[in-house]
Amino acid sequence: MSFRKKITVLRTIGGYFDNDGMWNDGTSEEITIFASVQPLNYDEKAQYSTLAPEGATEYRAVKLYSNVALNPAKQELDGSTMQEADVVLWRGRQYKVVLCEEWQSDVINHFHMVAWEIEPKEVESDENNDTEVSP
Repeated sequence: MSFRKKITVLRTIGGYFDNDGMWNDGTSEEITIFASVQPLNYDEKAQYSTLAPEGATEYRAVKLYSNVALNPAKQELDGSTMQEADVVLWRGRQYKVVLCEEWQSDVINHFHMVAWEIEPKEVESDENNDTEVSP
């Protein structure tokens, strides 16, 4: 029996900065990977604490092991377009990939990733004072 389970990942490709320096989102797609998802232990949280969102004192983070590499933070693709960090959907929460390490020992080749939970933000939407929650 495999420890890896089917996981949905949101991948955004092709964002860019326009001439005014404003970020424009690219297109998103859902991909499916097989991964083992586990919480970080106490020592790992301390080790990766520099990657935690600013000011976060309580946070959720997971580690993933998979044959598929996930993309952390914005990466330049071709000089003008950028690749956003992948977002892992797991147990009703969203986690942004912040680290991807290649562990290729020719015994059990895999990628080790760390992802931090994305906290929903409340945004005022219109004059009706409706509140919208967005990631």
